[in-house]
Formats: sequence, C-alpha cells, structure tokens
Amino acid sequence: MARAGKSRFWRKCRIYFRRFRITVLLVLLALLSIIVYLNQHGLPDFVKRPVLEELRARGVDLEFSRMRLRWYRGIVAENVRFGGVEDPTLPKLSAKEVEIDLNLRLLSRLQLQVDSLGLHGGNLAWSVAKTNEPARTLTVKDIEATLRLAPGDEWRLEDFRAGFAGAHFVLSGTVTNASAIRDWKFAERKQPGRGPQWPERLRRLAETLDKISFSSPPELRLMLDGDGRDLQSFTARLTLSARDADTPWGKTTNVLMTARLFPGAGRKLSHLELNLHAATASTRWADAAHLELELLLDTVALHTNLVDGTLSVRAAHAQTKWASVTNAQFKANWVHSMTNPIPLSGGGELRAATASTRWGKAGNVRFAARFDAAANPPPADGLWSWWTNLQPYQLDWDGELTGLQSENLVAEKISCAGQWRTPLLAITNLRAELHDGAVTGRATLDVATREAEFSVDSDFDVQKISPLLTPGARRWMSRYTWAEPPRVRGRGAVTLPAWTNRQPDWRAEVQPTLRLAGEFAVTNGTFRGVAADWARSHITYSNLIWHLPDLEAGRPEGQLRGVHVADDRTKEFFFQVHGAIDPQALRPVLSTNAQRGLDYFTFTQPPVVDGEVRGHWRQHDRVSFQGRLAITNFTFREQSADSVVAELRYTNRVLEFIEPRLWRGTQALSAAGITADFNTGHIHFTNGFSTAEPMVVAHAIGPKTARHLEPYHFTQPPTVRVNGFVPVKDLDIVDLHFAVEGGPFEWWKFRVPQIAGNVHWLNDTLILTNVQSEFYWGNATGHAFFDMKQDRPGSDFNFAANVANVNLAMLMADLFTRTNQLEGWLNGQIIITKANSADSNSWQGYGRARLRDGLIWEIPIFGVLSKPLDSIAPGLGNSRVTEASAKFKIANGKVYSDSLEMRAPAMRLQYDGKVGLDGSVDARVEAEFLRDTWLIGRVVSLVLWPVTKMLEYKITGTLDHPKSEPVYIPKLILMPLNPFQTLEDLFTIEPKSTNAPPVMKAP
Repeated sequence: MARAGKSRFWRKCRIYFRRFRITVLLVLLALLSIIVYLNQHGLPDFVKRPVLEELRARGVDLEFSRMRLRWYRGIVAENVRFGGVEDPTLPKLSAKEVEIDLNLRLLSRLQLQVDSLGLHGGNLAWSVAKTNEPARTLTVKDIEATLRLAPGDEWRLEDFRAGFAGAHFVLSGTVTNASAIRDWKFAERKQPGRGPQWPERLRRLAETLDKISFSSPPELRLMLDGDGRDLQSFTARLTLSARDADTPWGKTTNVLMTARLFPGAGRKLSHLELNLHAATASTRWADAAHLELELLLDTVALHTNLVDGTLSVRAAHAQTKWASVTNAQFKANWVHSMTNPIPLSGGGELRAATASTRWGKAGNVRFAARFDAAANPPPADGLWSWWTNLQPYQLDWDGELTGLQSENLVAEKISCAGQWRTPLLAITNLRAELHDGAVTGRATLDVATREAEFSVDSDFDVQKISPLLTPGARRWMSRYTWAEPPRVRGRGAVTLPAWTNRQPDWRAEVQPTLRLAGEFAVTNGTFRGVAADWARSHITYSNLIWHLPDLEAGRPEGQLRGVHVADDRTKEFFFQVHGAIDPQALRPVLSTNAQRGLDYFTFTQPPVVDGEVRGHWRQHDRVSFQGRLAITNFTFREQSADSVVAELRYTNRVLEFIEPRLWRGTQALSAAGITADFNTGHIHFTNGFSTAEPMVVAHAIGPKTARHLEPYHFTQPPTVRVNGFVPVKDLDIVDLHFAVEGGPFEWWKFRVPQIAGNVHWLNDTLILTNVQSEFYWGNATGHAFFDMKQDRPGSDFNFAANVANVNLAMLMADLFTRTNQLEGWLNGQIIITKANSADSNSWQGYGRARLRDGLIWEIPIFGVLSKPLDSIAPGLGNSRVTEASAKFKIANGKVYSDSLEMRAPAMRLQYDGKVGLDGSVDARVEAEFLRDTWLIGRVVSLVLWPVTKMLEYKITGTLDHPKSEPVYIPKLILMPLNPFQTLEDLFTIEPKSTNAPPVMKAP
C-alpha cells in the first residue's frame, strides 16, 4: 500500500514535469515567435510610441522606416533621420541603423529609459544654397558613434568616427541640458552690423573644402564639452594631423594643428587657442620651413562684443619673391569686433636673424608697428585713393637692421621710426650708418595736400650708392668726386602727384615743385673734373633752379669765391668767379679747340680771374666767359712773359682779349684787341703795338712764322704795329699787316743801324713796301714780294732796291770777312723781276751802279790788272777810281754787263762779260791809258792802242779766286812784267767745274 502510494506520486511528478516542460517550451516558442516577429516585422506602435516619446523627452527626434528588435543588439531603428520640422537650411543627420539601448533594470520595473544610442552608417549633410547658383553640400559620412543619454539631460558622445573632407574624423564630448540643442538657430537672418549668415559661412566652407586635398587621409580629433543652453559654455579641443595638405592657401607637410576653445568666465565670452606646426609650408606669398604658429582669440573685459587676438609665427627659414629670412619671428596682437574681422587696434613686431634680397642681405632685422582708432579724424577725401583705408587709424612704427650688405651699399646699421596721424605721415627718426659715415633725417607727408617736407644731415659717401639712384641723378652725381665724403645739411619740400595718378610724370609734375635749402662742405673734391682742396656753400633749389650764393673753394694756387646758378629745365649754368686759378684745371669743362689753345700756355703762377662763366652742361660750344684777367710769369708757345692784364670775353667759341697789355722786362706789347676765333681757327690782332723782340712774337705766332722771319734779325727790339689775323694751326690763310721801325738790323751779311718798312703777310705771300734804311753811311729804299707756296721748293720772289752814298769799304767789310783797303761811295739800283730762292739760275732782272772816288783794287775781280799796271808804271795799279758806272741785266742766274766802265786819272778800265750768282766769272777787261785826258785823251788812247790790247785780259774763275789770261799776248811775253805769277798760271791745272757756293742768297 505504501509502495503503491509512492508510485503514484512519482507518476504525478513526471506528469507535471512534462506539463511544465511543455509549458516552458511553449512559452519559449511564443517568446521566440514574438522575437522573430519583432525582428522581421518591427515593433508594434504601442511599443514604439513610448520609446519615441522617451527619446523626444531626452532631446532626440527620430524618424525611421521601421524599428525592430535585433537579437543581442536590442531595439534597432533603421533608415533613421534626426530632426523635426523639414527645413532645407538645417543640417540633416541620417543613419542606416540606430541602436536604442534601454535600461533593463528600470524596464523590469515597467519603467522606460533609453541609456544610449548607437549610430551605424550615419551621414550628416548640410545643404547651402545661393540665389542663381547650384546648391553646395557639406557631408560627414560613415558616422559610427555611441551617444550616452545620461540622467539629468546629459549627452555623452563616445567614439564618434566619421569621414569628413577626406579626413578621418574622431569626435567625443559631453553636453549638459542637451535637449536645448534642438532650439539652436543656425539660419537666422543677418542682423544689422553682424557678420555673414550661417548658410553663407557654410557655403564658403564647402567651397574651400572642395579645394583641399591630401595624399593620405589626415586624422582629425575633436573633443567638445558644454551646456546646450549656452553656446559660450562649450570647451573644444581639435587636433589635426596630416602628412601633407594641398589647400587654396598653399601646401604643407607634416602638419600638426591643435585648437582649443575655452568657455567664458563671468562676463567674458569664450576664447580660442590655435597651435600649428609644419615641417614645410608653401604659399603664393612665401615658403617656410619648420613653421610654428600660435593664435589666441579672447574677449575684451567689459566689451564682450570685442575680440582680443594674439598671433605668434616662427620659422627657421622663410622665403618670398622679394626676400628670404632665417630664424624669423612675427608677433601681433589686435582687437576686432565679433561681427567684423577688420582690426580696430593692434600691433605687431617682426624679427629675423638674417634677411636676404636680390639687392643685398642684412642681419638682426626688426620692425614693429602699433595702430589704434583715431580720435575724431578729419573726413577722408575721395582723392586720397588708398590712403582712405588708414583714415580711421593712428599708427606708430619703428624698425632697424644691422650689417646691411649689397653690391652697391654697405651699412652697419639702419634705424627708422615714424607715425601716422590723419592726414599726416611722419618719419620721426631715420638714421643710417653706412660707407664710413652716417645720414639722419626726418620727413612728413600731408596726404590731403600731397605736400612732403624733409630734412637731412649726411656725411657719408653718396657716390657709393649712385647705382641705387635714377639715371638722371647718376648723371648729376657723376659731375662730382671727392676723397672724403662731403658734409651735407639741409631741408626741402615737394608736392607729390595725385594719388589717383597711377603713372605720373615725375620730371614734369613733381620736380618743378621741389624746394631745397641747405649747405655743404667738401674736401679734396672735383666738379666736372675741376679739382679743389676744399669747397663750401649754402645751396637752394626752387623752380628747377640751383643757386649757390656764397660758393668758396680753395686750391693750391689760392682761394676762389663765386656764385653758381644752374637751370635744370634748360641745362644752362652760370658761375661768377673771383680769385686765382690754374687754367689747366679748367680743361675738363672746355671744348677740344679751347683745350688745344690752352696747351700753348705754361703758368708758373696762377692767373687772377674776376669774371662770369655761362654755358650749357651738354653743349660745351655754348660756354661763355666775361671778366678781367691778370697773369704773371707765364709762357706762350715757349715764349716767356713777365705779366699781362686784359679784359676777356669768350662766347660762341670766340675768345677776345680787350686792350691786353703784356710786359717782358722793358719790352711791352699791347693791342686794342686780340680775338681767337676757334670756329674759323684764326687769331685776329687789332692795333697791335710791340716793342718786344720780333722773334719772340714770331715764335708765339707759330713755328712757320719764326722760320720765315729767322733771317731778319734786330739786335734791339724794334717798334712794330700789327693788324690782321693768323691761323691757330696751319698758316694757309694769313692776313697780317706790320709796320716795323727800328735797328740795328741784320739780314744775310748786311747790317744797318736803322730800318723801317711795311710788311703784308697774305696767305702764302709776303709783301714788303716802303722799306727805308740807313745803309752803310748812305741810305737804301726798296720793296719786295715773296711767294712761299708749299707745293714747290724754295720761294718765288721779286724785289727792287735803291742805294745812295753807300760807303764801299764798310759794305765790303760785311760782305767779305777779310780786311780791305777799299774806298768809295756807291749808288745804284737793282730790280729782280723773277727769282726762286732754291734755284740761283732762276733769277731775272736788271740794274745799274755808280761808284765815286773809289779805291777798289782789293776786290779780286778788279785787282787782276793791278800788278800788270804796276809793272808798267809803279802805283798805276793802285790808283784811285774817280768814277765807275755800269748797267747790267740778270738772266738765268747770271749778271750781264757790257758797260762797266771805271775811270782813273791815268786810265780807263772797260769790263764786258757776266758773273754768275754762284760766283763764277766770265769777262773781258781792257785798260786804256790816258783815255780821259782833257782834249787829247782820244788821241793818246789811239796812239797807245797796242799797249791797250796787250793789257786786254780774259777773266774766269770765281769772284773770290779769279783767273786772268791775256787775250792777245802769250803769257811768256808777259813773264818779264810778272815772272812768278806767270809761271804759277802756266803750271796751274784748271778745274773742270766749280761747286763754289753762291755768294748771294735770296731772303
């Protein structure tokens, strides 16, 4: 019984167990069916509705195609869209799936709470459109994120990953009062005075992102924390890391950027910090290496609508198309409005260890500037052009650099400071230490009137920076040189061209307005090649005219004082000079012809000049001079003079000496005027008067003149008057008139105590007229003509001469150097109608001669009969000639006469023959005894005819060594009369010819 009861118990247990198992299996099957249903067909509305309300209460609005249960993932919404009202201007967030994580603990208590949302395949699109332009869209794709919906309306974003603009994007953060996010307004209309609308900003961002590319995707991390009710409370940290980037602003490599946004405290708004590091950066403005950038934006205390910005940029090397720098650092700070990025005030400083440009390089470069809003600035004018941008500000700056080196400029240090106070721009301090000197200056510019004023103080060598000047300034500076830099001090003003004139004519518009006033001092300098030991003057420049009112210059020979005026418009200049100066120092400013004329002078003491010089800088032929000149101890063409004074005038290449006076010891020269015309090459003499040696004057005129006058010699300077002209170089065209009077005078073998006459030198001819002279106790008159053409040897000439009462002994003493016992008084005339000085056979002419009371047997040609006559009657061969006369003609260089008759008391000599100008003789002579006896002379001569024929001789040989031979009587018969002479003549061999030099030469 007990066993049967026990068996029924276990059977019932098995039955209940089976039922329980079946029930459990049915329940599990039902649950599985429900899960499969919820997975395949989605949650029913009564389930979705509380979930959506819970999300909406937590600040999340979802729209989805379906919501279903996904096994281990829980509730999953598919094809989800976030947001409420459809507004095309708002961003659109969508996701393929959103996992809704419910709080199971509360759910077990039948309380619904969503703990988190998991986004998969998310996509954020923000479309921005502009009128008449296609829409642009900003897209964040492949979003994978987990959003924790913490109690207290707090969101925690964990592991947000997405792709944005080619970058890997990682976002995390926490937002309190998150439900207020849906109240954020991104599309409000632009308010007056505010910046662009959000759509416009996003459109610009979209356009910019389209232009950015990366060779490999960068990584961007963003962390956000804040209160959804207050945007100013957010803290953000953004980190961007990229191997390289190609942006509209340039290219970079190894970029690391960190940006931090800090919330405001108290009444302050949020502030931003940005740090950027790049191995290289290349933009259209510059290239940099090892670039570091720090940016800080903060609000201004008590002015929450203003932003205080600070920027610091450093680069190991930076290069632009203008310059390159090393270890460069730029710092700036500014204040701008929240709605307008244009700064209201600020400042900056640039430093660099070195800086290089195509013009040179420098070290330790520094430039700093500070600007602020101007207080009550005057209104800007439309004519200010770009200066209107500076009208609202006031600006101060300063800068310096050291070790400046360039091809044309070396400066140890340059510093500058200045300011802008509308409308005045001022350089308050400029100083440059360069080229062993320094320059300091100040300047102001009135933008409204365009009037610039400046002052400068300089003692550096300006010539060493001439390549930096304009071509015109270089030409102007090239006129000056100096051994030591000049000291210059001055001030000036100029009116600049209109600011709207992009291509002004500086020479025509600006230079006429330039005004200068100052002074300079220089040592060991030159001006256009004219040297000076020192020079100084005040200087002004106005209306294109330079004026030096008190110019002083010192040279070794003395000090010069003067005034200088130069016109930049006409290029004309004026000098007023007083003092002593070596004319050779003026060679560089003289024309070529004037320099050649100056070469004829040598000065032992500088001339004293008081005059004015005018001319044209570019046309030397227009140089003119007028003044007075005093010279001592100088030479002209190697002819010395003690002193000369004259008034000078030089113009149009004509040099005039007005009333010059020259002294040479006791000798003097003067004239009403002497003019050297370098246009024609002539020197003109007007009423010249000289008591100087003629050869000195001849050498001064020229070597050819000296050669022509060399045969004519005055032992005492004569008195000479001259008019006419003579060439400076070639004596082809000459017209000089001389009136000469003086003595003693020598020509050839003649010497006279006094001579006077007129000389006309015309081109290649020399004409002597009215020649009068004391001639060996008698007198002589005559005239002559000489043709001195250079195309043939010698000179053609003709002349006529008359002598009266000439002492034969004195005349022959000069013609023959040996002593003589000649006596008598000679009268005669000789006329040469044609002759050439190089050919004695060319002489043609005629003449006559008459001798009174003469003793002429010492003349060899007459003395040939002296011994035969003495042998007939002692003393007969030395008897005095009471009268001798002859007429002769000259042809082919020989003098012919058939009427030479010599009368003595006891005889008459008859000569018939010729004498050559070379000294040769060919004549016959006969002696008639008692031919001139009163009444019976002819009868006696006839009776003595045999004796006459015996004494008829043929004379040959030369005038100095005549040979005589009886014509009819052999010499042996005459041997008793003169035995030794006869033997000598018999045994003497006659030479075939003679080369004896001519006795007379043409002048």
